[in-house]
Amino acid sequence: MKLFISDLDFTLLDTVGDLPKSSVHRLNSLIERGVHFTVATARATPSIKHLMEEVNLKLPIIELNGAIIRDLNTDHILDHKGLGLNNAIRAFDCFQELGLIPYVSGLKDDDNPLYYPELKNKGMQWFHDEKVIRRDPRLSELPSHLFNASADSNPQDPTLQSKPLLDDVLCFVYLGSREEIFAIKSLIEEKLPHLLITLYPNHYIGGWEIIVSTPEANKGFAVKSLLGHIKDRHNLTIKETTAFGDSSNDLDMLRSVHTPIAVANASEEIKAQAHKIIGHHNEESVLSYIEALHA
Repeated sequence: MKLFISDLDFTLLDTVGDLPKSSVHRLNSLIERGVHFTVATARATPSIKHLMEEVNLKLPIIELNGAIIRDLNTDHILDHKGLGLNNAIRAFDCFQELGLIPYVSGLKDDDNPLYYPELKNKGMQWFHDEKVIRRDPRLSELPSHLFNASADSNPQDPTLQSKPLLDDVLCFVYLGSREEIFAIKSLIEEKLPHLLITLYPNHYIGGWEIIVSTPEANKGFAVKSLLGHIKDRHNLTIKETTAFGDSSNDLDMLRSVHTPIAVANASEEIKAQAHKIIGHHNEESVLSYIEALHA
């Protein structure tokens, strides 16, 4: 039996970013027949739960482009790849140097707080509003002291030191103009060349989006980690794994699996990596492909 892993936006979802009822029924039918299926997405748990609430997912999911592997049934984080607070502070300083403040996706125990700054353009506002519409409980206003010790801390008495608000930072996200995005990319590449930079045009609102994370926070690493976490229940390997994608943040995942599949609307970069190109994402082509294998 194979393992199938699908990206969500512009791969499994429709043109407005939803999972159609017909897809829900088809997917549940496949899972009931024993098909191993999960998702790997840039989205976070609240959005994934909203989209997949009627799907009987049994396997852990990959979220935030591979920064988190989570058991949706328990909400427990099985694995995470963060920047580390020192790298996070330096990366945040790069944004500030350009007069830009990003969203901060953090980690505190099993929670993934998402701090938002003052919203100064339509892309940043759209990102916020999309979370509000889906009642994302992670949203919180960015504290001015997020990366600073409390002014009341006493360096002479460790018992009075304030505790960091976060255990780790998973990524920074900024949406803006192409010029802003590439300015951030250039500065971080200069000062923190070891970090992973993912950027792509935002097809929902226009403009561009950049994500800054640790290199290990990609879908390719996450697929291998996922296989390790499910090996006691399912004897699955990379050689039995098929992945579906459409854009640059899927590239590492497609390179890591045995059977990489691109949807027809995928970028040329993704199509060049794929072993097969299937139909358009709004034709439920991922499900048609899996059904054909299990007819």
